[in-house]
Amino acid sequence: MNTAVRIAIIGDFNPEYETHHAINRSLQHAAASLGVHMDSKWVATGCAARDADKILRNYHGLFVASGSPYRSMEGAFAAIRFARTQRWPLIGT
Repeated sequence: MNTAVRIAIIGDFNPEYETHHAINRSLQHAAASLGVHMDSKWVATGCAARDADKILRNYHGLFVASGSPYRSMEGAFAAIRFARTQRWPLIGT
């Protein structure tokens, strides 16, 4: 595959949370196992709350981060709603 798979990680990244680093590593590990190049980016819940549709369309799939006290629960719900209504790939724990 020449093009990278783009994954939006919905959550509020905190470098002090080991679970957030583990999410990054696990996604990279999965991509390597599949032989695909993957670019992932954390999308803050506040950004998702303001403009989920516009932001999330730039990604091939969404991952709702675990281990987050979300700054904007509405943003997390907006991302999930976007995935459900647009039939976008979504994973969450």
